Amino acid sequence: MKKITIGILILGLLMGCSQNTKIKQAEAEPVEKVIVYENENYVDYIDTSDIKTDVESINKKFKGIFSKYVQYKAPNGKTITIIAQDQVTDEQVLKAYNVLSFYLTSHKGYDMTGVANAMADSQAILMMPNGADGDSNIKESIMYGQPLYQLETPVTGDKWYINNDYEHRDASYEEILHMVHDNGIGTSSNPGKLPELTSTIKGAMENALPKSKSDWGKKGLWGYGSKDWLLELSKEGSLEQEYIVSVLDSYYGLWSAFEEKGGMWGIYIAKDRNEIKEKDPMGLEALESFLPEYLTYMDRISPDFEGTFEMSYKEELAYTFKSQYMNKARLTGEKNSNLSANDRDNILMGNKGNNVIDGKDGVDIVQFSGSSFEYEISDNQVKDLRGRDGVDTLKNIEILRFADKDVQFN
Repeated sequence: MKKITIGILILGLLMGCSQNTKIKQAEAEPVEKVIVYENENYVDYIDTSDIKTDVESINKKFKGIFSKYVQYKAPNGKTITIIAQDQVTDEQVLKAYNVLSFYLTSHKGYDMTGVANAMADSQAILMMPNGADGDSNIKESIMYGQPLYQLETPVTGDKWYINNDYEHRDASYEEILHMVHDNGIGTSSNPGKLPELTSTIKGAMENALPKSKSDWGKKGLWGYGSKDWLLELSKEGSLEQEYIVSVLDSYYGLWSAFEEKGGMWGIYIAKDRNEIKEKDPMGLEALESFLPEYLTYMDRISPDFEGTFEMSYKEELAYTFKSQYMNKARLTGEKNSNLSANDRDNILMGNKGNNVIDGKDGVDIVQFSGSSFEYEISDNQVKDLRGRDGVDTLKNIEILRFADKDVQFN
C-alpha cells in the first residue's frame, strides 16, 4: 500500500458587483489530504527484509547457536518459526518458508487452516543447522525441532539446482512435509486434524508395501533394498510420512535427472509423474487429493544465477525437469539475468538489474515494486524511475501489476 500526502491550496475569490467593491483574495490555507493507492491484486511476497536476527526472543538458549529466523503466521495469529545457523543463507531460509506456506495453503478438498493452527499451537519449529545430517554438534535439548540441513537445501537457480547435484539433493520438500504431517495432518499412530487424508495416505502406503514383512525391501512399490529401515520406520510409526514424500519428490521432478532407476535413491518405483501414474496410481491419488499439479508459491531464483532461467521443459536443460512445474518466479539480486516462462498463467518478477522477461503463452503478469506513476512505460519496456527494478524488456506479457493498479499491456 502506498500513501502520498498532497498539500492543496484552496483559493477563495470574493467578488463584488459594484464599482466600489474591491476584489479580495482569501488567505491560502494548506489542506492535507491522504490518497491511498491500493491494488487488491498486489501481493507483498516474502523477502529478505522479513528475516530477523533477535533469536533470543524465540528462546534464550538459541543465542550464539542460531543467527536468524523467519515466522509463518497461522490463521489463529500464532506463528510457526523457521530458525537457522549462520552458514544458512537468507535465500535458503526463504526457500523453506515458501515450501511451508505451499503445504499450509488449501489447494483442493482439504482445509489446511486447522493444520496451520495446530502447528502454531504446538510451537512447531523448523531448524536449519549448518552442514549436512550428522555434522551438527547442537545439543539435543536445543535441537528439538524438525531439521533441514544447509547442505540439503538448494535454492532455485543455484549451482546445486542447475546441475541436479544429488550430493546436495533437495530435502526441503521432504523434511518440511514431515513437520506438517507429524504436527498437523496427523498419522494413524498420532491422529491430527485431517483423519480422512491420513487414512488415504495410509492406504496408499500399505498398497506400496508387500503384505508379508518378509518381502519388504524385495517386492512392492517402495522400500527396495531397505528392509531394516522399513522395520525401523514401522516401530516408529513413520511409514506413512516417508512413503508420501517419496511420491511427492518424484511428482515434482526432483528425481527425473537421477541416473539410476526409480526415485528417492532408487527405493521408490517411480522416477517421475508419468511413472507414478502408471506404477503407483494410489500414491498419485493420495498426493493429488491435497496438493496441486503445479507449485503455487513465488519461487525465488538465486541471485547468483546468470543467463535465462527457463520454466518450460527443455531436454538440453536437465534442471527444467523441476522448473517446468513452477507457476510464479522472481529474479533476485542485481545481475542482468532473464526469465522465460511457460504456457500457463504466470506471475513473474524481475530484480534490480535489466531483465528480459518472456511470458510465453497464457495470461502472464509482471509485478513491480512500486506504483505505476514511478515507472516509464513504452511499447516493450518498463523503466523504474527510482532504480529498484531496473529496465525490463517484456515479451508476451498481458498485465503489468503495480502497487496502485493493474495495467493492461501488449
